Amino acid sequence: MPCRGWENGEPMREDLPNVPESIPTPFLLVEEKIVKNNIRRIHDYADRHGFSVPAHVKTHKSIAIVWMQIDAGAVGVAVAKANEAKVMANIGDVDITVAYPAVGRARVETLARLSIDKNIRVAADSEYVMNGLSDAAARHETVIGIHIIFDAGLRRCGVSDPDRVVGLARYARTRPGLRYEGIQIYLGHLYGDAAGDPASFDKIHCLWGPAHKALCSAGLAPATVSSGSTPSLFNTHLVKGVNEIRVGTALLNDYFVLRFGHCGLEECALRVVATVVSDIIPGQVLIDAGSKALSAKQLLRRESLEMGYVVEYPEARIFRLHEEHGWIDVSKCNHPPKTGDRMSIVPVNAALCMNLYDHFYLLTNTGLLKKERVDARGCLV
Repeated sequence: MPCRGWENGEPMREDLPNVPESIPTPFLLVEEKIVKNNIRRIHDYADRHGFSVPAHVKTHKSIAIVWMQIDAGAVGVAVAKANEAKVMANIGDVDITVAYPAVGRARVETLARLSIDKNIRVAADSEYVMNGLSDAAARHETVIGIHIIFDAGLRRCGVSDPDRVVGLARYARTRPGLRYEGIQIYLGHLYGDAAGDPASFDKIHCLWGPAHKALCSAGLAPATVSSGSTPSLFNTHLVKGVNEIRVGTALLNDYFVLRFGHCGLEECALRVVATVVSDIIPGQVLIDAGSKALSAKQLLRRESLEMGYVVEYPEARIFRLHEEHGWIDVSKCNHPPKTGDRMSIVPVNAALCMNLYDHFYLLTNTGLLKKERVDARGCLV
């Protein structure tokens, strides 16, 4: 599936925004206008279909961007890890959903302490996970909400057998310190053509329909059915019963989303700005952004591996990364970059990239650059 806005198989060239040379490369650049446009598209879609939208931070990890989402109507915050929840609790009076099984004393203790003052809910797919949360909640005399993870086909976390789904929901309702609140679904196996194919959603309904019916018959109708994943985001309404969407990558977008046609280049808000440090080898340049700046995530395009998309040089190909160096094949560029030239790169994976930096530069709607923290960087627990 070609990317939207591409001509002759290649995206239209864009110029690097006017960034002062005083800012050394590599650095992250986030364009406020694009972020807010993306947020607006998400909320317009959600409003049409009656979905609530928590501000999911697993990709951008930034309190500044969370506030953009809250200003647009986001209800609560969604995170991936317990320590992300701890960071985002600094926002104030906000509900927090941890969309990841909390295993281990450190995680459950953190979440139980947070739940004393905040409404905390956690995704779970086993009695083991719920037992740990229940014990921690009891120690702190608090209550933690539970979303049962439903496996819609990715085979990563969750259960799909209706009896098992009902059993876990009933367990959450009966364990002390827990409160059954609903279901969490992730559609990460749908991308490219599959993300828009009605047959893909028919397969999901074959799994989800019986489970939802069983829950309702058991008196366990979920108050919340939360679905996530960027590629299939704007087809989420095809999954019956969903009333919440968790959106991570779609706020920024990346080369994976772009390449599979789920966004246009004008919707990619995040770029790594890099400088050419060597052009000594014909047809090739080296940049100062290696795996420590771009991550080593790869994407296969036209039988060739790529590690990012160079916006100003669409014919270029980043084909190799060391820690501090990036190799770019510029042999097909009519006017290849030279040593000292800067370029902006759409990374393959926005979430991995954001987690490599302490700060990013927000290019505001007024054209100013504002240095912002990646507040939840490194929250692996």
